[in-house]
Amino acid sequence: TTGWDQAATGMEGDSGELFGTIKGAVMAFTKSLAKSLAPHVRVNCVAPGWIKTAWGDQASKEWHERAVRECLLERWGETEDIADAVQWLISPQASFITGQIININGGFRTNQK
Repeated sequence: TTGWDQAATGMEGDSGELFGTIKGAVMAFTKSLAKSLAPHVRVNCVAPGWIKTAWGDQASKEWHERAVRECLLERWGETEDIADAVQWLISPQASFITGQIININGGFRTNQK
């Protein structure tokens, strides 16, 4: 199993042309590499939403409010949320999953004003 992370913002074309282009390329590369390496290697991409990292700890009040507003679960994600999902993804229980973009974002929504 191999994989990398992908920001939820940019996947919908809302974060600037270059950022969105790169995110689209990562998603396409994930699917292409999965086809090339199957059936012996699984390739997936994890797309986290607002995750409370060192940056999040220092973010302004406006960023904190935006993170909560853009998440259906109304909270920042924790690094453990990502780690738990990746641990499952590399486990035998996920052995039939490859070429996927796995959103771990608490229900990220881009249609907020």
